[in-house]
Amino acid sequence: MAVSKKQEKTSKKDKNTGKELVKKDNRKEVAKKNAAAKPNRIDQTRTFFRSVINELKKVHWPNRRETSIYTSVVLVSVVFVAVLIWIFDIILGSVMGVIIK
Repeated sequence: MAVSKKQEKTSKKDKNTGKELVKKDNRKEVAKKNAAAKPNRIDQTRTFFRSVINELKKVHWPNRRETSIYTSVVLVSVVFVAVLIWIFDIILGSVMGVIIK
């Protein structure tokens, strides 16, 4: 029996018996296995929030005094950097004014 190249690609035969191999449709079985392997979205959400709460318990929260100290350090640093940039701006502006004139 003559078989075209197209038929050769589509039909596969068992080497020992010469019978055509038929693929079983395992989609339903695979879907069942995947569904059993995936946890429920609600369970995932609960687990996530439990983990978040446990991590927040480990955090060192500063008291009122520490918060005021940290805030003042940040404000002083910002003012210092702003003054530095202002001074460099004045110096570079005057230098550019001398060069352009």
